[in-house]
Amino acid sequence: MSYMKRFAGLVCAVAAIVFFASCSKDKESGSLSFNSPAVFLSAGQTVTVGFKSVNLQNLSVTNKPTGWAEPTIDVAAQTLTITAPATFDDDEVRTGSLVLAGTPKGGSSVSATLFVGVVESKDLSGKPANSYIVSKPDHNYLISAMHRGDIMAVLPASVDVVWQSKSGLIQYTELREDGKVSFYVGADSDDEKKIKEGNAVIGAYDAGGTLIWSWHIWAVNYDPEKTENQVVFNGYAMMNRNLGALANDNSTAEKILASYGLYYQWGRKDPFIGPSSYNAANGASASMYNGGGSRVYMKTEVSSAEAGTMDYAVRNPLTFIVGVSGSEYDWLWSAHSDDLWGDTKTVNDPCPYGWRVAPAAAFNDLSIVGAPAAGDADKFGWTLGENGNESLFIGAGRRIYRHTQENDTQGGGSIQNFYPTPIDKQVRSSALYNQPWVGYYWTTGTVAGTQSSAFYFWFDKADPANSGVQNNTPQRRANGMQVRCVKVE
Repeated sequence: MSYMKRFAGLVCAVAAIVFFASCSKDKESGSLSFNSPAVFLSAGQTVTVGFKSVNLQNLSVTNKPTGWAEPTIDVAAQTLTITAPATFDDDEVRTGSLVLAGTPKGGSSVSATLFVGVVESKDLSGKPANSYIVSKPDHNYLISAMHRGDIMAVLPASVDVVWQSKSGLIQYTELREDGKVSFYVGADSDDEKKIKEGNAVIGAYDAGGTLIWSWHIWAVNYDPEKTENQVVFNGYAMMNRNLGALANDNSTAEKILASYGLYYQWGRKDPFIGPSSYNAANGASASMYNGGGSRVYMKTEVSSAEAGTMDYAVRNPLTFIVGVSGSEYDWLWSAHSDDLWGDTKTVNDPCPYGWRVAPAAAFNDLSIVGAPAAGDADKFGWTLGENGNESLFIGAGRRIYRHTQENDTQGGGSIQNFYPTPIDKQVRSSALYNQPWVGYYWTTGTVAGTQSSAFYFWFDKADPANSGVQNNTPQRRANGMQVRCVKVE
């Protein structure tokens, strides 16, 4: 009897499995996606956007911005026609999300989201460069995907955010059919009239997923074309803040951190992010994120015949190439060139359109304004002047050009802020020594092929009377240092 019960139970179990399998065959998976991540319209404009629906039925719009008309769905053509409001009342919004949903046979609902917005577009493709300043909030920006310092022979296959200093700073990045890169930057959360500030790098990729070029996006409430945002030194009109800086102010820790700007290896166009804290106490980098909001990290690679090339540097904008004795402490292994940055704007110049890296001559005869006192070191920067013209310079230190020992992986690429300690003076503790009391700024000047001239200043807290400013001082090219841009004449 017990055997028969067990047999009957087994039959029921098998029947249940067969029934479940039979039912599961009736279920289908489905997918839904828009052809573009966002649609930007003018008030009252109607546009049609494509979507791809696979194995879905009962398509409907389940969410739309307040005040917007119901979009029209063409299932056969797989298009959605959207009309923006011509005017906006107090409760109606200019931007928002539109959600399209459908269900596969016997399955759960599938949806896709499209950002729609009545926003202005600003086309920067007519002013190509390796760096773009964007300063208007809630704008759709366009840059040329064909610009690679020169003109690319072929259109890239895709674009994406390589890194950004804030998650969601650059949104809805897309390569358009007309060869332009489209992206959106929103407003500051505390002031809708100001852009959300930060730095980012957008990369262009070939069909195999290899990065072939990239562009720095400098989102900042700053217009260097205004004369009040410039300083004239030795006849050169110079930006009054560092390339990539969000401020030029040392009155608070927050403003000091915002004023550092970005770090560059001599001759490379791509920036490296600044420190995680205003005093750069541990040499660590600030946080970075990709287009999906996940953390990304700077890498280091030792210069070699494979890694110490311009092609490798272009394809790896997140990689700091550490100098070694075999490369003469250049990030380039052997193809040393004095022409990567020059007195005319070059293919690798990192400054925005109409600007270039400052020459050494721009820093001639600069001096610290006023008599530095011992406590001034804590201000992390000094006002420098020439012929009555003045600008604050932040003591941002540098990213170290080499590893502590060539056979280890320590030190290279980390941010180090220190002032020179003569060997005849007392050796200071590392905590004191690594304070940001030195400003290093690259120039276009070069010395003997493998070393670069760098303008720098320092402040010796122990001996303020001998503090000062130096120019045309050779520094290893693998160093990561600050850049000031001057107008192209």
